[in-house]
Amino acid sequence: MRYWAILLVLVVIFLGCTQQSEQPVTTTPTTTVATTPVATTPATTTQFSPQFGVKYSVKVVEVIDGDTIDVILPDGSKDRVRMLCVDVPEPYAEGNKPNEYDAITDLDCLEYWGKQAKAFAYNTLQGKTVQIEFDETAGLRGYYGRLLAYVYVDSTDFTAELVKRGYARVYEEGECKKEAEYLNYQQQAIQSNLGLWSCRHAVTTTTPTQTAVTTSKAVKIKTIHYDACGDADDRECLNDEYVVLENTGSVAVNMQGWILKDEANHRFEFPYFILNPGKTVTVHTGKGSNTATDLYWNRGTAVWNNDHDTAYLYDSEGYLIDTYTY
Repeated sequence: MRYWAILLVLVVIFLGCTQQSEQPVTTTPTTTVATTPVATTPATTTQFSPQFGVKYSVKVVEVIDGDTIDVILPDGSKDRVRMLCVDVPEPYAEGNKPNEYDAITDLDCLEYWGKQAKAFAYNTLQGKTVQIEFDETAGLRGYYGRLLAYVYVDSTDFTAELVKRGYARVYEEGECKKEAEYLNYQQQAIQSNLGLWSCRHAVTTTTPTQTAVTTSKAVKIKTIHYDACGDADDRECLNDEYVVLENTGSVAVNMQGWILKDEANHRFEFPYFILNPGKTVTVHTGKGSNTATDLYWNRGTAVWNNDHDTAYLYDSEGYLIDTYTY
């Protein structure tokens, strides 16, 4: 009897242990603590607050026209700058007005010099770091909200250069401290018949008057460089084949519609172009972009014979102005 009692006790103990080992192990779930995002305070920038009479370095990102540019200011913002005390012709005829520039009424001529001024500004300023300076006489901004400033390139007054070269008139309708200085430059440009001031005397030969023909006769064929690059094939260096014309008179001549041709009747028609007194223009056979001194025929083959040829120059009314034989 004792033996069975002991055996029963052992069985009970064994069963209790087995049940205990089969009970699932419970774990306390991990509690996720919500975190509050930390606000990041943006870096503060100093807004550009210009002072008068101080030169600030800015980056030119776009040339709008001869007297207007877009720049990156010292605070990183972009703004438009209208150059102070000057007025450049618009690069399209309808944007200009008769008598806006002295007594000039030739709007096509003003368009030409507006384009030349824009090209000058682009070549000098585009992508460059320049300096701008504000004038308390004019204020910071003009009627259209643009910044008003003088522009300097390597300490050279670029705004003054526009006046000196005849690309701009002095804007006397406004106020600026440099007006008297700029008017002096303007007078010199007028006396030298520079840039847009040549439009006062430009002769348009649309009406075949004797005066126009006589004035046009001052344009001469000065020389022809017919043997391009010497012994090389002329077709390989067409821009070294060219004709040089010179205005030997005292009046600027509008050559739009003029014709330059050879004996084989290869014809070059002049675009709108003003040839100033005492100046020359070179007409290249090859391709390129026209400038105030060089025009391009944009041909793929040579024109002028190396052994013999004759050049004929006609004005826009068909009058024979000059010939040149070699």
